Amino acid sequence: MAITQLNTQQIQPNLSYISDLKNKTNFSAALTPEKSKHLLKWQPRVASALSRLCNNKKECYNPRFMLLKAPESELFFGLLRQAIKSDLSFSSLGYSYFFSENKITLTEAKSKQDNFAAQDNCLFASSIDTEKLYGCVRQPENSPIKLQPGIVHRVNGGVLILGLRSLLSQPLLWAKLKQMVMKQEFEWVSTDDSHPLPLSIPSMPLDLRVILVGDRLSLAELQDFEPEFFSTSIYAEFENELKITSFEQFELWIDYLNFIANKQGLPNIDTSAISTIYKEATRYTGDQYYLPLSVDWINSLLANASHFMQNCSIDESAITTAIRQKSWHEDYLQERLYDDIFNNQIMINTKNQIVGQINGLSVIEYPGHPKVIGEPTRLSCLLQFGDGELIDIERKTELAGNIHSKGMMIMQAFIMSEFAINHQLPFSTSLVFEQSYNEIDGDSASLAGLCAIISALSQQPIDQQLAVTGSVDQFGHVQSIGGVNEKIEGFFAVCKHQGLTGQQGVIIPATNQRHLSLNDEVIEAIKQKKFSIWTVDHIADALYLLTGIPYKDKNSINLYQLIHARMQTALLQDKKQDSWLSKWQKYCKN
Repeated sequence: MAITQLNTQQIQPNLSYISDLKNKTNFSAALTPEKSKHLLKWQPRVASALSRLCNNKKECYNPRFMLLKAPESELFFGLLRQAIKSDLSFSSLGYSYFFSENKITLTEAKSKQDNFAAQDNCLFASSIDTEKLYGCVRQPENSPIKLQPGIVHRVNGGVLILGLRSLLSQPLLWAKLKQMVMKQEFEWVSTDDSHPLPLSIPSMPLDLRVILVGDRLSLAELQDFEPEFFSTSIYAEFENELKITSFEQFELWIDYLNFIANKQGLPNIDTSAISTIYKEATRYTGDQYYLPLSVDWINSLLANASHFMQNCSIDESAITTAIRQKSWHEDYLQERLYDDIFNNQIMINTKNQIVGQINGLSVIEYPGHPKVIGEPTRLSCLLQFGDGELIDIERKTELAGNIHSKGMMIMQAFIMSEFAINHQLPFSTSLVFEQSYNEIDGDSASLAGLCAIISALSQQPIDQQLAVTGSVDQFGHVQSIGGVNEKIEGFFAVCKHQGLTGQQGVIIPATNQRHLSLNDEVIEAIKQKKFSIWTVDHIADALYLLTGIPYKDKNSINLYQLIHARMQTALLQDKKQDSWLSKWQKYCKN
């Protein structure tokens, strides 16, 4: 068996990095940001792609577009612009239009004060329209014509960063931009076909590199819309996480925190705050070995903490207060859900032993709510004579998604391969998520469902003090699931309300151990041995914890033998009934 009861060190990130950091002689220097650094230090792939785009050799065959999978936020755009500006070595003054009575001529700009001179070598816009991007032609009544520059003119000769979501919502705007950048020429056209331009306006040479920033959905939409363009453009992804496998990588992430704080003008981060930030960061990524590089998340955490500072720096107390305050703001819906359990409107048993019933764990996502909510759910299984069918009530009532249905089929395949090789299983089972009134999906309850079925088949009770989460394959191996922290904390909240017995806990897949980053209340309960977390590799391990009886064991009574004995009894009874019926039929014929 591969059953492990986790201790407090195993359910939270590696805190040895914190002690190693504090033991450094230059620890305070590690928390002092260098002003010369920029965002691309932590994004080598993006930096390499940008160096290809912003090649100083202005050849006609050089790439003009880059696709960047990254968040469309003003903060990220600003940091990206600063990074690009620090590496750009070329600049252009742009051009200038000269107006005479009936003629407009184009000349090269001599200073930035000229009407169409380039104002910067890198600009960004998260949302755009035709006038903002291309400028416009104005002719007030009884007044001379006026030309108003757009972003493309102000950054001519440089790099333009655009949000993809806004651009894709205006296909004609995008088509015109692509044509002009590829042609390297800006042409003035009337926005109204019924009112042509009053004068002929010379076209302007346009030397522009464009970075299109968007999430994966926006990039997929662009790929469908422009497959050839998508496949030939430079592509890079902003890496949202930094893998931490050494102390040096952890130091690099600490450096990143201070870089963001410095760029946003936030107070310095005190040494005492690092461990709390580290723990919250692993909870955000859902992995003890990855830390977030999301500029918006880090900025939000530090900015919120700065409101609770008591000194001139962001310390542990400020971070802790900010996290608790944010959680309290978001917890109303969760509290209402738990109230239904606490008031027995939704029945969850955490103390008895029951045949064919188990506590599963699920997460609920509500549209418009900022976080998922972990909630225990009761699965029950009943047995009747039949032909081996597994009746999934959720699927029968069309309340189950495709992944859930797949999990149920895998469970049935496991049961058939274990017990119905030589003859048909003489039982049918019905499995249901009790008091579930909405559509469910996912396979994270397949381990719990399979344990409930085996409990019903063997007539051995399941300890309701334990809850189970995990998916299984056709061989019974337990596989990873998502939302493990929220699921554990949800069951712990119910156990705490009903009274901790010291025997309560949660069974999770062994592969999910690296995803644990539990709140302080659960860690303290585990430390005091009032609550436990076990990891398992196979359904046999989970069944032993739940029933106290091994699944297969040559030296003692086991669940496998009990199920086979019950099957043999049922088959013998069925044969006797068939024998009696055949004799009666013969008698009737005679």
